[in-house]
Amino acid sequence: MSRLLPRPDERASAPVDLQRTARRPPTIVFVSAFAASALCATALELPAQQGQEADVPTIEPQFTRVYTAEAPTQLRIPSLSPDGRWIAFSTSGTDFDSGLWLVPAKGGEAIRLTQGAWDDFPVWFPTGDRIAFRSNRPARSGDGGSYVMSLAIDPETGQPAGPPRQVSVERCFAWLDVAPDGESIAFSAWADGEKAVLVVPSGGGSSRVVARATVRRPVWSPDGNSIYYVDGTTGSDEALIRMSGDGKMADTVFTWPMGITVFGYPESRFLLREISRDRQRNHPTVSEVATLDGRALGRLELPPGMDPMSFTPAGELLAVRFDMAAPLEVLPIDGGSPRRLNETGGNDQVLGWSGEGRCVLFKTELDGDDMFFFAPTDGGPMRQLRLLEEPLDGFPPVLSEDGGHLLYAVVGKDSEARTLKDFDLETRETRVITEDLLLPDRMSFELSGRGGVHWRDGDEFLYVERHGDRFEVRAVPADGPSRLLRAFHGVLPYSVAAYGDRIAFIDPDPSSKADKDIYLMLARVGDEQAHPVLTVRGVLESANWSPDGTRLAVDVYRRSSPSGNPVGVLELLVFEVNTSGEVVGEPTVLDTPDDVWWWSPRWLPNGQGLLVQDEVCDVWRISSEPGVRPVKITGDFPSNHLVCDFRISPDGQFIAYPRTIFRGSSIWRVDLGDVVARAER
Repeated sequence: MSRLLPRPDERASAPVDLQRTARRPPTIVFVSAFAASALCATALELPAQQGQEADVPTIEPQFTRVYTAEAPTQLRIPSLSPDGRWIAFSTSGTDFDSGLWLVPAKGGEAIRLTQGAWDDFPVWFPTGDRIAFRSNRPARSGDGGSYVMSLAIDPETGQPAGPPRQVSVERCFAWLDVAPDGESIAFSAWADGEKAVLVVPSGGGSSRVVARATVRRPVWSPDGNSIYYVDGTTGSDEALIRMSGDGKMADTVFTWPMGITVFGYPESRFLLREISRDRQRNHPTVSEVATLDGRALGRLELPPGMDPMSFTPAGELLAVRFDMAAPLEVLPIDGGSPRRLNETGGNDQVLGWSGEGRCVLFKTELDGDDMFFFAPTDGGPMRQLRLLEEPLDGFPPVLSEDGGHLLYAVVGKDSEARTLKDFDLETRETRVITEDLLLPDRMSFELSGRGGVHWRDGDEFLYVERHGDRFEVRAVPADGPSRLLRAFHGVLPYSVAAYGDRIAFIDPDPSSKADKDIYLMLARVGDEQAHPVLTVRGVLESANWSPDGTRLAVDVYRRSSPSGNPVGVLELLVFEVNTSGEVVGEPTVLDTPDDVWWWSPRWLPNGQGLLVQDEVCDVWRISSEPGVRPVKITGDFPSNHLVCDFRISPDGQFIAYPRTIFRGSSIWRVDLGDVVARAER
């Protein structure tokens, strides 16, 4: 069983000033890990003209640590009680064990509320004597779904005042929020094969659908008349949608080119809009605090590894900080022990293999600076790669097939442009590929070449240009001109796979229905029309060409029953395509891991199998022959050691990856100063 600290950290009593100018770690021991917050974030940044008014003040936050847990326990989703006395939170640890806890808001010993089930996402009722949460307690054997439940709490002692009670009969897909009057609960779910927002009486009963959309975290407006949610299906932007409580009227409040985060009870008047972020979590995240109508209040910088969870009426954020490191390793695919190639307190990022497969190119952080190195797989001395300018993290640098060139992106001539460049490692010369690069902000977007290699097809780099509502998928060799592969108008498909002159893509239908026909389309360069090569009833997640271009692998999500989701079936299909673009024979369903979600199949170079990564970051080898059981190649790793994004060596013998080592987590109160008062002016 995961273990929480038996007592609060006695050093959490005083606020902590986040140092903003020093580039070395401060001398205060328990915030030394925050030193990187002084860096200029090298993450994907929002163009200055889009919502970043010059008069938006910078917030100087004060940090107070409330509670700490040791690895492998992870603290999740803290929620402040209406009277400000308690913080409810959930935990997860080994084997997906999860429970609900309370801790005094000023620090103190934690009180366990639940155990023995997957209980998550606590939200307080306005009365302060009850919480709503998501749980798999009502699930039958083989169901696997989670439902909305509630638990009575004694507000004086913090102890449970009764057993958990089921609220919804529909499965809760992810998020939930309690209405300001405590009479209703909004939650995300599946309805007739579509992602949706449902509302259920807080005492239980029949739910009603108020919105059908790709929803992230529905929250009630302060007056309880509307429900806000973020919709990510509006092209490359995210949109904040306001829906009337009866579901009859909806309007778009604003769109934003990066992430929008809305928070529910107890303070739903504010939201965060991302300005820059570092996906490797070595640098701060910069966000804009805004009102629900989009009025900017202040710019906030949070230290690396700190995730905001909710606003409080007192003008604070509740946040969770994860203490972790991710050093570079290589692992034999056919079995053997991993070899660590770098030691770091930060998070390494694998970028690719050298042409002969003897070195791994990766990015690491040293003394507050991002640096690039080639690390020999035999553990020999590393060689630094010095670039002439700082690449944008929104487009991770791509190494060419022969290891002689590097593709990377930088800020263009004006603040909203993005320029793509090719760097010759031998001559150290740089050439501009395009000044109209599109950086898709959707994490699910995939542009891959043969074998499933991202952003590269053999000896050509792949990228996307945007010209108004026209999206151009293009290829460019290291020493030649760019060529157009295919143009899309209005909507960019979320998965595009290239092999020479052949382009496979998933029909760019923004609908999220899981019970409709979805098409995998195929075209040659210059074809005006594409033709379908595969039709499935479900959701096509991605498509990848085999290394020799004779087969396509697609992963398909199918809804398991007409009554709802999130339980479903993932299948990995492989089918042959001839040179004329016609399917040969029937698709083959490969054996994949049982009872876990997985994604992003990548072919082994010999074409005899694929590698996939599952929801707990294990890597599996899938045989291309049906009936052969998958093999977990990372099966011996400790539960708090996770494999992040991996790269396959050119000979298919190794994977290189940063191994995330989780060392603990903590709950923090972040004082935002007069932001609340500023909102009322």
